[in-house]
Amino acid sequence: MTARTIDPTQFLGIPSHGKDGAEALLLPVPFEKTVSYGTGTHGGPHAIFDASLQIELFDDETLLDFERDIKLHALPPVVQNPDFSAEEYLAYLQEEVKRLRGNFILGLGGEHLMTYGMVMGITENPDELTLVHIDAHADCADRLNGVYWSHGTVMRRLWEKGCRFVQVGIRSLCRSEYELVSSDSRFSTYFAHQLPDRWNEAIEEIRNLKGKVFLTFDVDGLDPGIIPSTGTPQPEGLNWRQAMELIKAVAFNKQIDWIGGDVVEFVPSPNPPGCDIIAAKLVYKILAWRHRGLEQRGETILA
Repeated sequence: MTARTIDPTQFLGIPSHGKDGAEALLLPVPFEKTVSYGTGTHGGPHAIFDASLQIELFDDETLLDFERDIKLHALPPVVQNPDFSAEEYLAYLQEEVKRLRGNFILGLGGEHLMTYGMVMGITENPDELTLVHIDAHADCADRLNGVYWSHGTVMRRLWEKGCRFVQVGIRSLCRSEYELVSSDSRFSTYFAHQLPDRWNEAIEEIRNLKGKVFLTFDVDGLDPGIIPSTGTPQPEGLNWRQAMELIKAVAFNKQIDWIGGDVVEFVPSPNPPGCDIIAAKLVYKILAWRHRGLEQRGETILA
């Protein structure tokens, strides 16, 4: 491990380039209000930042040196007011994100319901947005355990706002969710059991998307052998190489405007290092591949 002076408030410990000088803004969203089984997602952002201090700044795959090549700025956490309802918090998060429009924003959660606030804040027109949704769960229930605003209803709420979805790795949903994602033209859903036969189809669809795109990555989309530390893990998840291929399909698509994303549902490991570093490495790879995609597409990267 290369010795370096670190700033623990910033991802990888790299001193901030400031909000206006960064190519990507990281927004910690330690929100947890509606989880229905395992708890602890509110600690995810802090654990990811802490673990990132142990990751090398040079990435052997992209050949990027984060300290030299990628300019980042981590914003203060959007702290949850304990008196807020879930809906009130989402409205608050939406306004915070709205102030940042025009920047690439990567939210670090936090439970998956936060994606509603991220998306509604990042774009004026959600009906023009496609979500690339990596997850074990469809999150399309109308209500989960009678609850309207829930981590299990978040994609349903965004579908009601007009969003389109490419879902990959789904392997847990109720019948009504299945009927929705199977019949509505705004859903392309690639179930986990279909991926051996449909993997290339999923990648090609993402490569051919147009318009604005938001990547939402629930860590339970990965196989629990990679990240078991999440509220509702499911077997038969994506392997690491598959996750990288999905991220690259977004990053190198020249037809889209990749406006933001989030990494959600990570629960810090009770006995570090656990998989905290894996979650941090996922964030690291999203940032690295986005940078390489910008270079390949010939887009201006902040100097």
